[in-house]
Amino acid sequence: MVSYYTYCAQSRYSMVSRKPILTFDTSAINRLSNETDFNALAAGITTAYSTRLTASNISELVATTASEKRDQLLNTCQRLLASGEGVDPFNWIIEKHTKAFDQNPTQYNWTNVNIRYPELEREIIRRTFIDDELARQERESARKTQGSFEDVFGSMRPGFDGVFSRGTERPARFADFVRILQEPRGAFWTGYGAKFYAKTVQNEPGEAKVRSFAAHCPPFLMMILAAVMAQYKRAIVETPKRTGRAGRVDLLMAVYLPYCRVFVTNDGNQEECLRDMAAVANLEVDLFSYGDFRSRLLAPSIGR
Repeated sequence: MVSYYTYCAQSRYSMVSRKPILTFDTSAINRLSNETDFNALAAGITTAYSTRLTASNISELVATTASEKRDQLLNTCQRLLASGEGVDPFNWIIEKHTKAFDQNPTQYNWTNVNIRYPELEREIIRRTFIDDELARQERESARKTQGSFEDVFGSMRPGFDGVFSRGTERPARFADFVRILQEPRGAFWTGYGAKFYAKTVQNEPGEAKVRSFAAHCPPFLMMILAAVMAQYKRAIVETPKRTGRAGRVDLLMAVYLPYCRVFVTNDGNQEECLRDMAAVANLEVDLFSYGDFRSRLLAPSIGR
């Protein structure tokens, strides 16, 4: 695959508590907040883990229509902050890394880039700006963004179907498709990689720079893989799912995988996609369904 990474304690374990870092998908936070034994589960989580709450998922929670349910979800997040912290949206993370690498490639170390978002932590607690109007705005923004996302990747389907109908073999696995795109001058580097890099800097990078950045920055690599997965699921697989498939935010949660030891989701389609991306990138991360995580949390071997 692209590269192997040696993960230091800073990336997967809390530098303060030394606990393994846990990240929830929004679907898992929703499930946790509805548990009848929530207090016991929350106590187990804050004892065994340091939870990183992502700005990307808080935006999804804020978009909850019913104010009572929204407060319940944010109360869950506030409880998790007892042993945790808030972190930047995925696009901010990639911007920070790109700037740091572009300014000084030889001194760049991805684990030194600070992604903590203390303002998010304060808002989860104080809720100064979170209200029904902000919820409406978040829902509308998410709807438009997801629509554009589906249009972009869905529009690729007819062209690829034409190529495959003329005898080109259709990649049977995500890893096979990635290998094709990673050929010299392939779209992995000169398409997706260069596009994401150029969003932050003035000059579009060459393939060598994009390759180097991806080899030294796991979050950037995962950003590219998320886009490739979106293309694969919508334009390449022989029979694509029309409903229930992992959406834009689901896939972009891959950017957070290098930052945690454990990732939990209640979305089977997202779990499958993240597993495939993590395998391609050789990430050391434990991916669990919410049900499996809950069972492990309540077992005597918790934290081992």
